[in-house]
Amino acid sequence: MRRPAALAAVLALAMSGCAASGLSFVQDERVQDLRPRPGDTVKLPFDLTWSVRDFDGRFAVFFDTRAMRPGKDLLSLVPEDDPCRTEPECPTTTWLNERGIHVTDEPRLHVELLPDRRKNNRSKDRHEAVVVLLDAENRRVGEAAFVTEFVVDRED
Repeated sequence: MRRPAALAAVLALAMSGCAASGLSFVQDERVQDLRPRPGDTVKLPFDLTWSVRDFDGRFAVFFDTRAMRPGKDLLSLVPEDDPCRTEPECPTTTWLNERGIHVTDEPRLHVELLPDRRKNNRSKDRHEAVVVLLDAENRRVGEAAFVTEFVVDRED
C-alpha cells in the first residue's frame, strides 16, 4: 500500500523539474554602485547615488516602503479612498515625499530627513532604499529593484 504513494511522490518530484525548464533568469545590471553600500553608516543629510547604463528614464526611490509592482504607475500607490485621487496631478510630489517616495531624473538623491526608526536611543536607526526604473509615464520598467540597507547615525 505504501509503494503506490511513494511512486506517486517520486513522479511528482520528477515532473516538477520539468515545470522550471525554459525559464531564464537574467540579472539586471543597469543600475550599479548604489551608495551608501549595504551596512554603511551615514549622517543626515547625505546623498544616495548610483550609476546607470543603457537606460534613459526616471527613477523612483522608496525609503522603508514597498515599490509599486512591475508595469504599474505611481498612481497605483495611492489608495482608492485617498483624497489625492481627486487632484489632477495625483500623486503630487508632496504626497509621495510624505510617504518616503522620491522621483528623480538624475542618478542621485539628496536626503535631508528620514524618520527615526529606533525603538530606543541605544538601537540602530536602520533604513532601506529601493531604486526602480520609471518610463516617461511614471510606470515601473521591468522587475528589477536595486536595494541598499544602511544605518543613520543620530549622535544622541
